[in-house]
Amino acid sequence: MKFNYAITQIFFKLETLRSGEYYGITKKAISIGGISLSEQQYAPLSSSPLHYHQNEHFCFALKGTFQEIGKKDDLLIGEGQLLIYPKDREHKTVIRENARTCLFVEFDTLWLEKLKDAKIRFDDFSVVDNQHISHLFFRIFNEFRKPGNASNLLLEGLVLESAVELSRRDLGEKKLIPYQVKKIRNLLQESYAEKWTLDNLATRLGFHPVYLNKLFKQYFGKTIHLYLEDLRIERVCDKLKNTSDPITNIAFECGFNDASHLCKVFAKRKGLRLMEYKTMM
Repeated sequence: MKFNYAITQIFFKLETLRSGEYYGITKKAISIGGISLSEQQYAPLSSSPLHYHQNEHFCFALKGTFQEIGKKDDLLIGEGQLLIYPKDREHKTVIRENARTCLFVEFDTLWLEKLKDAKIRFDDFSVVDNQHISHLFFRIFNEFRKPGNASNLLLEGLVLESAVELSRRDLGEKKLIPYQVKKIRNLLQESYAEKWTLDNLATRLGFHPVYLNKLFKQYFGKTIHLYLEDLRIERVCDKLKNTSDPITNIAFECGFNDASHLCKVFAKRKGLRLMEYKTMM
């Protein structure tokens, strides 16, 4: 889905979202000890107006896939990933074909100072794809949705633990992604079902395949092959959750040779059999 940022600026007034304000339907919201948590749901194939947030915050993707698009950013965020939002950065949110559910975590001034002292960067959009951090945020959400004894204390502790993990994770300095590498990523995201090979992608850019793969991994943390596999598996999970399509149809629609190929890759990337995953839905 393409978005013309310049044209949108002409026709739409820039909107400001204050503390605790988000687009979407609020399912639940609480505040504890300087931390605000809010569960938001969004309709599929929807988008927000061009806007910015007055406060920095976290957004954890519980379900669905969405894009954050701005002057310098075009990010795809999937289930289980954390997005660190800067303040005062103009952007537009675009929801993909499935409904989006997110947990927003916002902080008061004292908490923000603690997080920044821990070297957690809020000066730019950052997508965190880390299994341990994802597990922590799912725990935060579960406690938030179904509180038990001393839930407030546990929630503060889990948020603090996630902050420590974020500070220890090597987010590093912001890398300026080369245009050619970003072009390959966008191509894979938009046409994940195509029969891409490293050679034909490298030919498009005039790069040696080995060099292109090394460059891609440097900026996105995985080879082109694994990145494409993960994109396809993410789409498969969306279809398993939201449709009753036969496995064979899903396999072809998501770029796999057949159902057997899909099941093999699914088990490798997810750590469980596809039918086991389906029964959990």
